Amino acid sequence: MATAIKAIPTLYGDEARRFREMADEAERRYEAVGHTNRDSNPFVISMREMLKRSGI
Repeated sequence: MATAIKAIPTLYGDEARRFREMADEAERRYEAVGHTNRDSNPFVISMREMLKRSGI
C-alpha cells in the first residue's frame, strides 16, 4: 500500500518576509549569547558521570 505524499507548504509575500525576519532574529540572538565552556555546564557534568557509571 502506497503512502500518500503531502504537499510541502510554501510561504509567499508578507508571511514569507515575517518568517525570514523571525529566523534572522533568532540567529542574531543565538550569536549574541556566545559559546560557553561545556566542561562547566552542570548538565554535561551529570551526563558524563552517568555515562561513566554505566561503563560507556
